[in-house]
Amino acid sequence: MRKNDPDSLNDAENSAAHLIKYRMRAEKELRRRLKEKGYNDNIIDELIMKLKKIGVIDDYKFAYLYMYDKVTLNKKGTIAVSNDLLKLGVEKYIVDETAQKVKNEVNMYEIAKETAKKYLSTKNDFLKLRKYLFRRGFDTEIIEYVIKDLGGEADDY
Repeated sequence: MRKNDPDSLNDAENSAAHLIKYRMRAEKELRRRLKEKGYNDNIIDELIMKLKKIGVIDDYKFAYLYMYDKVTLNKKGTIAVSNDLLKLGVEKYIVDETAQKVKNEVNMYEIAKETAKKYLSTKNDFLKLRKYLFRRGFDTEIIEYVIKDLGGEADDY
């Protein structure tokens, strides 16, 4: 296996392409991963600028697609996904805007209710359900509505 040349834009492009083929990346995440591979800051800056120009790196698009997928496919709440995005290096204002956009497009109550029903099919414990939904990143208000709708009491703490 050939060692990457830290001053080669072509090598950096190949490394970035390898990372991006699995999923989109946030700018800071890609920057960090390329730095870990030993590329010089100037090469990384040049590559990031090039990728931004052609639309491959776009933190708004990345945050939206990441959050939408995690909410709809993995049945996670926007709070948990927001924390994931912040860890990946997406700016807080982008994460907040994205969370609001996804909340406007997706029925979070239905996703929380579906998750709760699946959980209750194996355990009939509303206290554990409340904690489970909270860990999955759902808003406490939605959790309370779901618990009440499924026959639990507000004081099932």
